[in-house]
Amino acid sequence: MKNTIKILVSVAIAALFLWLSFRNVAFDEILEASKNMSWGWVFPFAITLIFAHFIRAERWRMLFHDEDKIPHRSTLFSGVMFGYLTNIALPRVGEVARPVYVAKIIGESNSKLIGTIVLERIIDVVSMLTIMVFVGVFLISDPEILHNLFGIDFSDPAVYKTFLIWGAAATIGFILGSWILYRMVKTLSSGEGRVAGFIEKIRITAKSFFEGVMSIRKLKNWPLFVLYTALIWAAYVLMMYFPLWMFDLHTIYDLSIADAVVLTMVSAVGISIPTPGGTGSYHLFITYSLFVLYAIPEVTGLAFATITHAATILMVLIISPIMLAVEKYLSLKREAQGK
Repeated sequence: MKNTIKILVSVAIAALFLWLSFRNVAFDEILEASKNMSWGWVFPFAITLIFAHFIRAERWRMLFHDEDKIPHRSTLFSGVMFGYLTNIALPRVGEVARPVYVAKIIGESNSKLIGTIVLERIIDVVSMLTIMVFVGVFLISDPEILHNLFGIDFSDPAVYKTFLIWGAAATIGFILGSWILYRMVKTLSSGEGRVAGFIEKIRITAKSFFEGVMSIRKLKNWPLFVLYTALIWAAYVLMMYFPLWMFDLHTIYDLSIADAVVLTMVSAVGISIPTPGGTGSYHLFITYSLFVLYAIPEVTGLAFATITHAATILMVLIISPIMLAVEKYLSLKREAQGK
């Protein structure tokens, strides 16, 4: 029942965003705006998408330190694609489906692998915020534009002070809360009876989870890990840059790779909203940003958002089943060979 409510809420949010995006635009107008689109750029877009997801799998592989349980690359890549496939129907569930899928194949703890995903998301958020600061300082110098785009007055020094205070408070609160919870569980599990046994199971699960989160401590090649993170974001920027050429926006509105960086950050915020596959939120954020930042007509912006989002979803729907089938075949082959 609880999951059903979550799904209904996410669908309702997506429907609201879609309505806000399409309410002033007829579908025929979107088709007309897409008529002269250069479809040849879809191929490099697709290749870049595959590359981004493969590098994400490679970076994830670096967080596995048990020599007997380091997954094959095909296992991790299929897991990444399975996660994205799940997110299309069930927002955020893919973040759990991915580690559970891989854990089942390699015989590892679900909670530990979920911990590595939490670590990944923390790294993604930190890197995204870093890029956003770069965008705000170097690429969008007008505070009024930033205010219109994000609803925040970046010219006010108090804004940055608030960010620092809330960020520090959240970090301290998380660490303190985790420590208190750990001490409570440890104390309760030291007793006897069914309750103590249940608490002990929770303690073991929590310990395994935090092992996954703290797997970053055992990282052997930091430069490569940072490089993979940079490559993931570079690929995301290219996935926004190629469509600019598809719609000839680089010529008509003089949009460059720097503008693709800005739009990538905007899309990251839109996709973070829990809607199925970023549906609706992505459309609204991209359309609005293209209009506010570059005075691109709403019809053109919505056509841009619709095509890029549809292409991304379509690629996931095509690649994911293929990779799952390939991984199943390779797993059976490895079992037959005793590896």
